[in-house]
Amino acid sequence: MLRRRLVKVSLGLIMLFSNGHLLAKSWDPAVGSFEHGDSARTGLFADALPFAASEGEPKASAVASLPGLWSVAIDGKDRVFAFAGVVGDLSTAKPFVSRLDPTSHRELWRTTLPMVEGKDVWIYPGGIGVHANGYLYVAYAARLAKLDPANGNVLSFIDLPTPNGLTNSSYNGFIVLNDGMIVTKSHHRKANCPSQGYRAFIVCGVDGLPASALVMIDPDRMKIIWTGEANELIGGRITATQFRGKEYVYLAGLDKLYRMRRDGARLVPDTGWGPVTYREGKETPGTAAVGFGDFVVIQTNALPTAAPMRITAVSQSNALQRFSVHPFVDSNAKWSFTPSKASSDWAARRIYTSEAYGGFAALDFDPERGFSVAWKAKQYTGSFMTLMGKSAERVVVATDMGVAEADDYGAPQHRQEHLVWRRASDGTELGRAERLPRNFGLTLTPSQSGAIYYATGTKGLWYATPPTSKTRR
Repeated sequence: MLRRRLVKVSLGLIMLFSNGHLLAKSWDPAVGSFEHGDSARTGLFADALPFAASEGEPKASAVASLPGLWSVAIDGKDRVFAFAGVVGDLSTAKPFVSRLDPTSHRELWRTTLPMVEGKDVWIYPGGIGVHANGYLYVAYAARLAKLDPANGNVLSFIDLPTPNGLTNSSYNGFIVLNDGMIVTKSHHRKANCPSQGYRAFIVCGVDGLPASALVMIDPDRMKIIWTGEANELIGGRITATQFRGKEYVYLAGLDKLYRMRRDGARLVPDTGWGPVTYREGKETPGTAAVGFGDFVVIQTNALPTAAPMRITAVSQSNALQRFSVHPFVDSNAKWSFTPSKASSDWAARRIYTSEAYGGFAALDFDPERGFSVAWKAKQYTGSFMTLMGKSAERVVVATDMGVAEADDYGAPQHRQEHLVWRRASDGTELGRAERLPRNFGLTLTPSQSGAIYYATGTKGLWYATPPTSKTRR
């Protein structure tokens, strides 16, 4: 009996700690169950194998036709789910979820999500994730849906608040708190803006839009248990951390980073911390904040601008303790644009960041002195960066679009990308899969085996195998 109890306790501890963050009742413990690894959005998938067992260079191939693909999620039963119909050509978009066989990648079912009623509803990339309760959840338009992962049946959905009207409010993803409650947040498009998706911000701007709605949801009952309002429009996705026994949610506004504290079944403004001004001059707003141990990190320029990108680390215990750096100020690029976020490895005290025209960098961090450059690479990406493997053999994976021309709005014009694996410690290139379709601003989801599910807006889903240890250069 004692042995059985010890095993039960051990399993509980495994569930409690994953990638250095509390999980408990939040995400399914499978690698790739959530787009950025955890609700702190570190981008760290420590349990993914960074190298292939067989010999050979990385290889990538198209495996499924999924128009408008945003991201992939994987559960503990090795079931693969794709969320699509939300990026690329959205003139006839219908958001849907597909389940794929993990070996053949044959589509096992496809569920078109029940759409919000209304003409010209704004379609924006929401989010998909496998909850610790075993169900699949999807945020899209102004709805949250709960799906049965076995057959794709929509078990229930709820309509979310629309502060900017039904057709111009959307929910860009969600997080799961330590006890399993889901928190999501609205984003807004200007009225009469002709553009769909992310391009609505580039073409029409974000000034003058109403404050974002915040919603807490019980995922088992699919009931809204709390609604609130952010200080302003929150452009980037929200982030949750657990720090010194408390749970916080960080929100990136147009100029300021805000923090809210979990207080039972609600979030309350943390008036003892911040807000922190994280951008200046012609820098544009950031995307999501990233949990980084005792700190939280945010970077600027989620919209194109001529000002160099800034990255800032702020102490979670004292908002006055902060450090900033412009890692690509010497690139002399005409534009600066980074629609993704940083990725973090607190155990190594290191941040990985990129800029579409500036390059790729690993930044070491000293809590007393701030940032220093560990290494840089001439790799140009707008994708999210994925960290894989245990600390001793950690690998960072991101795309490389090469040097691209900018359009009139500063967005890069390119037709293909490469997928690049680098040794995280020193930036050595380990291998690359070449000539893949455009992935700019999209996710890279690893499986336990280390293979990357590579999303594209118009060319469906691609599957890339990692390099082997023998291919290290």
